[in-house]
Amino acid sequence: MPDPFVLMIRPEPQSRAFLKAFTVQTGLETDVIFSPVLGIVSRQGVALPADASLLVFTSVNSVALWSELTSDRKPRAFCVGKNTAEAARAQGFAAESADGTGEDLLSLILSNAQESDRIYYLSGNFAALDLAQALQARGYNARRIVLYDQLPLPLTQTALDVLERKPVIVPVFSPRTARYFVDQIAGKPMHDCRFLCISANAAAPLEGLLAPIEIASAPTRDAMITALNMTLRNFTAKA
Repeated sequence: MPDPFVLMIRPEPQSRAFLKAFTVQTGLETDVIFSPVLGIVSRQGVALPADASLLVFTSVNSVALWSELTSDRKPRAFCVGKNTAEAARAQGFAAESADGTGEDLLSLILSNAQESDRIYYLSGNFAALDLAQALQARGYNARRIVLYDQLPLPLTQTALDVLERKPVIVPVFSPRTARYFVDQIAGKPMHDCRFLCISANAAAPLEGLLAPIEIASAPTRDAMITALNMTLRNFTAKA
């Protein structure tokens, strides 16, 4: 059995960061195809607050865009996962990671926020959980600022050819990338495709594709690295 390709469908900077962490932790390298199905387009003319004391980041995209638009690093930063927190620290923030889901991040904020905090949730145009609304409902002074739009991108012809002819592993990190992938692959042949999903929510849009789906043991980068490592080693063992 030939070694599988790994098809990365999330935005390329996040894909490369994940694969770098994967190689560092496992010592493995594999054939990779980058074909993001989601593109990030920054919004123009966004007014940033001058009174922020606590910032909420759910992606490295928001960290990067805030950091491009202002040099203010005084607010505390609360991040959904390790990758986002590392990006925030690299930009000079004192950042904490929930290392989990949006609900985990909400719990982390509620455990640390003060009533006097001015909280801003920096996000894209789509958010599975509007953390600003959730915080407002609990009496906090919170507002959401949309910094970028998430737009569908077409799979490359290379990605489509490999899906049709080769064994492929597709790590899936969000329901939206899963939906954009399904929209493009529906009705097209897939030779031997299996999905590694960060959560049940991310896996749900894929269920109609009749391909194996594995859900990571936790909604974290480390759990996804473990799942990919095990899948690649199983392929090697069968070869």
